Amino acid sequence: MSRETERKSRWRAPAALLAAALAAGAAPGGARAAEPAPLPPRPFVRGGIYDRPFIAREIGRTRFGGYAETAFRYEREEGVKEELSFGVERFNLFAFAPVSERVRLVSEIEFEEGGEEVKIELAIIDFEIHTALVFRGGILLSPLGRFNIAHDSPANEVNDRPLVSTQIIPTTLSEAGMGFYGALYPGARSRVTYEVYAVNGFHEGLIEESPDGTRIALGKSNFEDNNAHPSIVGRVAASPTPALEIGLSAHAGPYNVYRVEGLDVDERRDLTILAADVDWTWRRFGFLGEYAEASIDVPAASGGLFARNQRGFYLQGRARFLEDAFTTLPGSWFTAVTRYDLVDFDADRRGDSARRLTLGLNLRPTSETVFKLDYFHQWVRDRFDVETRGAGIILGAASYF
Repeated sequence: MSRETERKSRWRAPAALLAAALAAGAAPGGARAAEPAPLPPRPFVRGGIYDRPFIAREIGRTRFGGYAETAFRYEREEGVKEELSFGVERFNLFAFAPVSERVRLVSEIEFEEGGEEVKIELAIIDFEIHTALVFRGGILLSPLGRFNIAHDSPANEVNDRPLVSTQIIPTTLSEAGMGFYGALYPGARSRVTYEVYAVNGFHEGLIEESPDGTRIALGKSNFEDNNAHPSIVGRVAASPTPALEIGLSAHAGPYNVYRVEGLDVDERRDLTILAADVDWTWRRFGFLGEYAEASIDVPAASGGLFARNQRGFYLQGRARFLEDAFTTLPGSWFTAVTRYDLVDFDADRRGDSARRLTLGLNLRPTSETVFKLDYFHQWVRDRFDVETRGAGIILGAASYF
């Protein structure tokens, strides 16, 4: 079998791809062998849609899986207890169906807060024309930053999601749309991937539904496009080696209703988000980082209440240790992790920002299950630059099934 034929075969069969990755020592959720596996058979995005363990288990044509996440939280703000509670954070159900050699269907339904909120997070049809050109349509996980397309709780090392990835991006960003993705292999161990889609974009809730100023997260879930004008979202990622991936992404388009039945009723206002991300591993160590900035056209009469520019980033490092430390848990390991988060909700003035430092210790009895213990300290400033400090402990557990 030629190298090109082998690459195509592995790309069209996610189950075979994952099985080959596991055999090479690249476990779901980020575990890697001491020596990196060749490219391919890496998944399109480590921890992403096709890097989930249930895909490798064949039961008929359609395969089902999911994950569950639960946590205990104890938080204090300025010395006053704010939260002491147990909760089921998420319960997600996956379905994967290889309809034919070139057609695949993937879906995900998320239940949050004990079932109080239910949403379709993912429902896509993939049609592979070529390894470098695959059509995708449906409810997409927009490729805006890396975390939005690889955010499963069992695959991540910290209980809470990064601030920039929930407030500026904002994860989970699911949008109706269609477009193309693909992979190119310039070398035996290097790869370049891309995704580009036309989507419905955001709506005016990012301003109209926020009493605290511009909040992009309140403008998502625009499944019926409010302005009949698509936004464009895309990501390009380069991997010069299997251990390193660097990604650049963007999302741009109007968010307000500016035209009705062909008549201009308002000035068009656009939202543009740019992001950069990095994923690097070396032996027992790993590094993740993501930066995002947003430019928002706000009404001229807003009087300075709504921010025009926002930005943020997170940096995260981890180290594995005590592998196979327990004879009763073969294949287990511990992970020490630290993460620093910063978001600035108004880059043009002091205040209206948040910083957080998280220290964590995790036990992974298997690659698919994790128990996480986090301590965090945070500093939040309001629009008047008054600082409020807080801290908390989170004990969480998450597992694929």
